[in-house]
Amino acid sequence: MLKIEAAKDDRTEKEILEVEEFWGEQAPKYPGWEWVEVPAETRKKVSSYQRMARLQLEAPAIDWRAPETALGVKDAVDGHSHLAGYPSSPKHMEMLEQVLDSAGIKYIINLSLEVYWDEYLREVEEGWLKSRLAKRVVNLTTFDWKLDEPGWVEKACKYLDRARKLNVRGVKVHKALGVDVQTHGKRARLNDTRIKELFGHAGDLGMPIWIHYGDPWMFLMPLEGNERLREITCFPDWHLYAKNFTDRDAWQLHEDFFNLVESTPQTNYNAVHFANYPWDRIDEYFRILERTPNLYSDISGRMAETGRGKWLGHERDNRTAKTRELINRMPHKVIWGTDMLPTDKLYKVWSLYLRTTRKDIDYTFASFYPGQGDWLVDGLGLEKPVLEKFCRDVAKGLLGLD
Repeated sequence: MLKIEAAKDDRTEKEILEVEEFWGEQAPKYPGWEWVEVPAETRKKVSSYQRMARLQLEAPAIDWRAPETALGVKDAVDGHSHLAGYPSSPKHMEMLEQVLDSAGIKYIINLSLEVYWDEYLREVEEGWLKSRLAKRVVNLTTFDWKLDEPGWVEKACKYLDRARKLNVRGVKVHKALGVDVQTHGKRARLNDTRIKELFGHAGDLGMPIWIHYGDPWMFLMPLEGNERLREITCFPDWHLYAKNFTDRDAWQLHEDFFNLVESTPQTNYNAVHFANYPWDRIDEYFRILERTPNLYSDISGRMAETGRGKWLGHERDNRTAKTRELINRMPHKVIWGTDMLPTDKLYKVWSLYLRTTRKDIDYTFASFYPGQGDWLVDGLGLEKPVLEKFCRDVAKGLLGLD
């Protein structure tokens, strides 16, 4: 556990440690999440740990029972979550139901990452569809992206036919496609005709695509001086710079994606995480979003990036003004989601961020441990009509939910 030196507020320190304990308990149940156990030597080298700890202690304590920590949207939809392993654990299913009820969330979108083909369909049929949350957990499937296997596209299209009959509502695309996935010895591209055929078929079935392509621009940069150093240290596979993935490659990825969207007009796309477009050009992305009928975007996992305010060693960012402007301008094109394991505090922090104009919110409970960078966030203060579209109506419309 991270040792907090000279803590001024025992309650806040306890909350910081609670985050680590939560992830330490939960994450090992999910394949590939061994990053929770950060080596002590790494923490010593990355002074960002101590800087963020001090900043968290400076943040105003949150009253978790206050009215503003409620989302305030009837029948809300968490449009981006990962619930691997839940159906096999009655304890976690009961906890999930209680958390959703407490937050006023009717549906949660479960994006599959680890299980493919028949194994995934068994998980849906024998697990989710027989569970107490069968009508509230909305499942999206994914693929292993072995594009060069003979007959892979035909197999994938037939698989989607079967998945749709089990009420699987869409497709989740992992960020490996466009960066790591290979075809004929080269990096696969999103405008590959086989991908277009598969996604076009998904559109014919009324199944939208939740797609994560690329990653934040800081992941393309060297470690030295990188504002996301702590995050990259804990997730070394996210460091695209170390994979020789350049900004030129990233722009090619964006171009390929927009070509894919345009060439499959029957298919709706949610480019998650605001499409990982560089923040200094976010207006450009929203102009593309505005003029592309079948393109949508979610804010999941990006509270820290879109709300960054007080930042150690830097001038205050005040990004919330731009984020508020963008969401207010196009609430019919953006989707709220968390990208996190559901907890009461996760939703309460998101509520503070979305509903209030509070300054210096500690985003720890709404981020992958141990957080994205050494800053706090400021609230957006969105009005209720905008929140209802953003936190409910858009996702329900795309996924055909009641």
